[in-house]
Amino acid sequence: MPTAEAHVTTDRAGRYLVQLCRHATQMGHGLPAHPGRRPHPGGERPKDIKAEYSETEGTITVDGATCFLRATPTALTVRVEAGDQDGLQRVQTLVTRNITRMGRRDNLTVDWSGPGATVGAAIVNPAPRRRRHAVLGLTLAAVLAVAVHVGLAAGLLAIPRWAGLGADVVLVAVLVKAALVATHLWRRRRSAAKAG
Repeated sequence: MPTAEAHVTTDRAGRYLVQLCRHATQMGHGLPAHPGRRPHPGGERPKDIKAEYSETEGTITVDGATCFLRATPTALTVRVEAGDQDGLQRVQTLVTRNITRMGRRDNLTVDWSGPGATVGAAIVNPAPRRRRHAVLGLTLAAVLAVAVHVGLAAGLLAIPRWAGLGADVVLVAVLVKAALVATHLWRRRRSAAKAG
């Protein structure tokens, strides 16, 4: 049975162990673990995934392969066992991808060793951060909306009898858009807090 082991040096190993196992649990329940991101390695989502964990130890089973996790004060140890080399490499890639994505702020790296270890599994780039693009898009939309409303208000204010009504309409439109953006951001934060 092919096996591989990895050590991830971090002083927050328990946090990453729990986060990785929660992520696997979400995938096992059919929840979108990371919507809008690149597809899973191999092109398909794992069919059977389960996780059991505590603060210091965890076990994730992925399509017949087993991933054992242990958190110590200085490192997260990951051991993968699979029925064949392809299954082993697939789980290594999934684990590496998720750990590097979750630990991108801490610059976590996953170094695999053992007879079944593959070099390719250790070199996986995490999915690009799309949050910045969303914020830039919302900012651009808000600037354009304000510009349109200011231009519309300037045109309406030039006509004396429409001045009061035009200013009120523009103000209400800006307030409604601000409320919609605030609601959207609040919902995103709430769903991110539930997921993580």
